[in-house]
Amino acid sequence: VANQFKSSLLKLTEILMAKEAWYIRCLKSNESKQPGQFDEALIRHQVKYLGLMEHLRVRRAGFAYRRRYEVFLKRYKPLCPATWPHWRGMPADGVEVLVQHLGYLPDEYKMGRTKIFIRHPRTLYATEDAYEKCKHELATRLQAKYKGYRAKGEFKKQKEAATKIETCWRGVQARKEREKRAWAVKVIKKFIKGYMTRGQAKSTDNSEYLAFVRQNYLNRLKANLPKTVLDKTTWQTPPAVLTETSELLRKLHYRLMVRKYVRGITPQKKAQLQLKLLTSSIFKGKKDSYPQSVAQPFVDTRISEQDINMRVLQMIRNEHIKYSVPVIKYDRNGFKPRPRQLILTQAAAYVIEEAKIKQRVLYTSLKGISVSNLTDSIVVFHITCEDPKQK
Repeated sequence: VANQFKSSLLKLTEILMAKEAWYIRCLKSNESKQPGQFDEALIRHQVKYLGLMEHLRVRRAGFAYRRRYEVFLKRYKPLCPATWPHWRGMPADGVEVLVQHLGYLPDEYKMGRTKIFIRHPRTLYATEDAYEKCKHELATRLQAKYKGYRAKGEFKKQKEAATKIETCWRGVQARKEREKRAWAVKVIKKFIKGYMTRGQAKSTDNSEYLAFVRQNYLNRLKANLPKTVLDKTTWQTPPAVLTETSELLRKLHYRLMVRKYVRGITPQKKAQLQLKLLTSSIFKGKKDSYPQSVAQPFVDTRISEQDINMRVLQMIRNEHIKYSVPVIKYDRNGFKPRPRQLILTQAAAYVIEEAKIKQRVLYTSLKGISVSNLTDSIVVFHITCEDPKQK
């Protein structure tokens, strides 16, 4: 019995050694056998108790990938110029030259008696990727050679046909160019003759030239019309034949711009323009700061009623406030500045200090108002003093 068991065991060992080991592990993704569902706890439990992690550690600790020299060299020899297309020496030497060209590190592979052993999967994957890329390059070279041969013969035929077609086409183009130049010479002659007779009455010689001058001027005028009523310099200078027409068009255009501007004026803006006109009659040419103030619109007041003290508003509630502005009053002695508020009502002008009315000046007691011609902001009120005690 022992001898039979021993002989059976030896036969089994021989069979196993003659085979290449492959391991397949099946995992259940879920208990309900549904596609696309993965139970993470169930999969982790199966991986743990099937010993897959230990098996992977053992495989990674050694050289898990091995290949015979002949097979390895036959498959990957296109990757090295020294081994392609044929290696004349021993397969082991050819593999050694190949792995050196691919840049394998010493700890990534080992050379056996008949096989090469590779430790890391990434090394084999990188070699396989390089091989796949090299296959395409080799196929491209073969295709290029064949296509070049076919294209060369086709090119010779097409070149001969193209030469014949070009000869005929150039003849046609030359005849057209000759006709075009003859027509151009006639037009230029007619244009020059029209330019020479442009000052004479309209005739068949200068009619086309005058029409060209009119059209050209109108096109330039259309592209460079004045944009505002105040623009008096951009109107195009007309030719002699269009002097009267240009003047009529200029008047029409400016009237149109004035009409558009007037229609766009609101009542508020109209009141502003009337105030601007009145101000111009008073200050134009007399005040240095007047040109800078022309573009600035007037405001109804410089101080809102919320910024005026309530006691002051109650004291002057019977008088409508027309305008208010913050001012600075300077003392007679020392000229110390004092912030004040100047409020103009329908009947009088008030100088306010916080909640006090420091002074009330009736318009009937005003002799006049003076300002300088400089850019300062000083206003002098001339007041008649009826009371000797009044300041």
